[in-house]
Amino acid sequence: MKVTVKTILIPTLYLLAISPFIYYLEAIQSLLMIVTGLLLLSLAKFKDLKIKFKNAPFIASFLVLSFYCLFYFGSSSFKLIGESFLLFLGPLLSYYLYKTDSFIQNRKKIQFAYCIALSLLCCYFIGFYINDIPNHHLDWYLARYNLEFYCKIHGTYICLWIGIAILFLADYLSDYKNLPVSLKICSFLMFLVLLSGLIIYNSRNIILGLLIVLILRFAILKSQKIVVHTKLKLAVVFVVLLVVLLSRRYLDAIDFMINESFTNSTRYASWSCSLKLIYESHFLGMDYNLIQAKLNECYQPFDNFELKKFRINSHNQYLDFLLKGGFVLLVTFLWSLFVKIKETLKQKQYLYFSVTVLFMLSFITENILVRQYGIYIYFFCDVLLLGIIFTNKNHRIDEIEKS
Repeated sequence: MKVTVKTILIPTLYLLAISPFIYYLEAIQSLLMIVTGLLLLSLAKFKDLKIKFKNAPFIASFLVLSFYCLFYFGSSSFKLIGESFLLFLGPLLSYYLYKTDSFIQNRKKIQFAYCIALSLLCCYFIGFYINDIPNHHLDWYLARYNLEFYCKIHGTYICLWIGIAILFLADYLSDYKNLPVSLKICSFLMFLVLLSGLIIYNSRNIILGLLIVLILRFAILKSQKIVVHTKLKLAVVFVVLLVVLLSRRYLDAIDFMINESFTNSTRYASWSCSLKLIYESHFLGMDYNLIQAKLNECYQPFDNFELKKFRINSHNQYLDFLLKGGFVLLVTFLWSLFVKIKETLKQKQYLYFSVTVLFMLSFITENILVRQYGIYIYFFCDVLLLGIIFTNKNHRIDEIEKS
């Protein structure tokens, strides 16, 4: 059997899909992303590359961030250039994957493999949570603190991973009637496990993001005059109530907004200080090496324990890009998101639409693309899904998937 890039790439994507199960071995996940990026690069035919409205923002975002990393900052950062390749340019090359029948046939299986990996990870979290009851006494704050301390992963990132897995699983179950009974039962159990993991870690912005995605999907179905069964609506309401009642976070958040000053919160401090630095840089960006030190200096007047003890970043991906690359980088990044939303709706690629909306909402409260765990899931989703919006309409993907 002749070994080619295409024959290596599919197994690599499967390994990338299951890498969350060994998330604590960051070097392996990082290596898999690098290998995937290089394999995609080897597939590219740059002589055929034509810059168009759809691919221009991705190329521009890579070039702008690379320019800042090489020339604008005090010292060059090849690490940031590599990350910008994984975020913007590498996934763009997934266009060539959609010219490969083997990838199209395996794409949903790769997504399902990711769901299995996250389900197994959630089983571990559930077991840890139950075993730790004598320590946290069902107090959500203590339970999450212990989980994050021992498992070494921030709740927002793991909840984002779980949220993506739920969207992948829902897409997989869209063909529910044609699935064998064993797979239906397995998928239902996986959904319960994923939902339990989401409730245990309980990241508000991710859960709220999933709820907004669900509302948008219902609105799309209504516009298409597709009737949503009452049982499904009741199930959604039940799950939402379950999440709210099993966690004090939402009730406590309302109480905080009423009885405490939001202006002394961590989010307010990080956002206001980030905006201050952005104004001082005249919206042209600044040396990334100086950002955290300047933020820490700005935090001094705030009476907030977290700001004094931890290295609190801007907690907003849009502000982070404004800090690093000024308004030019922010505009190109927003342009890329606009292209995704526009094309996914136009081409009725609702899975990718849902994934993109979830990312856009998560960017509001976290610097998702600063840490490897965030870069991983953004890269993974775009490698699997971005290429589809550039695919020739005559390329019959649905028929190949079913073959």
